[in-house]
Amino acid sequence: MNEEIIEQIAQENGAGEEQVVEKHMVTWLFFSITGKKYAVRSNAVLEIIRDVSVYKLPFMPDYIEGVLNRRGDPFTVINPRCLLNVDDKKAPDEPLFLILKRTDDQLSIHISDILFFAELEEKELNLIPENDEEGFFLGILSYNCEEVPVLNPDAFELLIRKDLGSS
Repeated sequence: MNEEIIEQIAQENGAGEEQVVEKHMVTWLFFSITGKKYAVRSNAVLEIIRDVSVYKLPFMPDYIEGVLNRRGDPFTVINPRCLLNVDDKKAPDEPLFLILKRTDDQLSIHISDILFFAELEEKELNLIPENDEEGFFLGILSYNCEEVPVLNPDAFELLIRKDLGSS
């Protein structure tokens, strides 16, 4: 009898406790390309560099500006304006690059400006339904009543491999 009362009290005390829900937070890097905001997970970026020269490569698709030298390592420079249907498709005057963190390739994206970093819940990212890995956008990020497209860095590498015939 006493054991039943103790068990009932324990159950009542357990029911009154609040469930702690752990939020999965992600740090996002917000940047601009010719005035339009974009975002990428900050853990996809190795480094942000400025004031480096881009060396043109012959016979490359329009979206490949050339290569830059980062501490002796060549990084392919992608001009996202050509791929994202931006009106100004020429290379920007600003020498600002996102060096992407890759395990098997060395890529950089030519951007216009770094805006800010923000830590948001993972659920703030609205994924594009049935999006394949070749899509340039993962989804839309809701931030301060704005919808900001989130870039898919893997899509750039896949496009280069496809266009240049490598696996």
